[in-house]
Amino acid sequence: MKKTKKEFKSQPKVSIVFVNWDGKKDTFELLNSLKKISYPNYDVIIVDNGSSESIEEEFNTKYGRYATLILNKKNLGLAEGTNIGIREALKRKSKYILTMNNDMHVDKKFLTILVEKMEKNKEVAVAGPKIYYSNPSNMIWSAGCDYHLWGFKSRHQNEIDQRQADKKEFVDGIDCVLMMRSKILEKIGLLDKDFFIMDEFTEWCLRASKRGWKLLFVPDSKVWHKVSSNLGKSEIGSKISVYYWSRNWLLDIKKNKNFLYFFLILILHSTVFAIYRSLKYIKNQQPILIKYYYKGILDAIKGKKGQTIL
Repeated sequence: MKKTKKEFKSQPKVSIVFVNWDGKKDTFELLNSLKKISYPNYDVIIVDNGSSESIEEEFNTKYGRYATLILNKKNLGLAEGTNIGIREALKRKSKYILTMNNDMHVDKKFLTILVEKMEKNKEVAVAGPKIYYSNPSNMIWSAGCDYHLWGFKSRHQNEIDQRQADKKEFVDGIDCVLMMRSKILEKIGLLDKDFFIMDEFTEWCLRASKRGWKLLFVPDSKVWHKVSSNLGKSEIGSKISVYYWSRNWLLDIKKNKNFLYFFLILILHSTVFAIYRSLKYIKNQQPILIKYYYKGILDAIKGKKGQTIL
């Protein structure tokens, strides 16, 4: 449907930002999906994070008039790659900035619904949709996140949708797809580039909620996620995922909580939670991951940040 000037003026501007890293096929499929959405006033900003595969020529031919491509010379990590897109969106004076993964497709009304809820709830810093797995498409990947001592956990994950997550409500965190209010980004800062990958979005949510802002789960807005295609492995089977999850959760707590609370989490992370995780890795015939779990803990204690070559 063609967007009219009247529609543009009556609706707040939204910038959709996502990072591509050797995922050209997924990125193009997402762009095709976004081109079908009903919301009239938006633009799309893609940040290529130093991909080894060429994307620019084909992108310009197929999508050059629809979206903007920013090329990084090297992989700056998901957090800083996303920040580059966010900074461009802020320059464009977008009222809202929606960040997402590139391995997704969307319901055509997903953005319209998120904007409506953000406009009606001025105390909300960020809103997120109901996210399903791409396959099976009726299985929930995330319905917002709950905060636990061992980290943020997606609500209703791996459950077949039987309307158990159909209530719009405030949650502890939003992951993967975040409709962020630009004025909050300007007040509390962008994603923490020191995280490189993993926990960067939930850390931002913790930072926002600590300052009194609300986080809203919007079940009528729907997105589908291929999950971990960029890492190339399942989360439990990836040394990258295990390491950065272990390290970044502690960095998150160290940054946003007091020292005594951090010390409590560190003890639990190193003992009770470590035993549980180790047994899980052994059960899945991946005992090598225990090494990366503890390496994450040690590096967090040392204050090591950014990218780690594993």
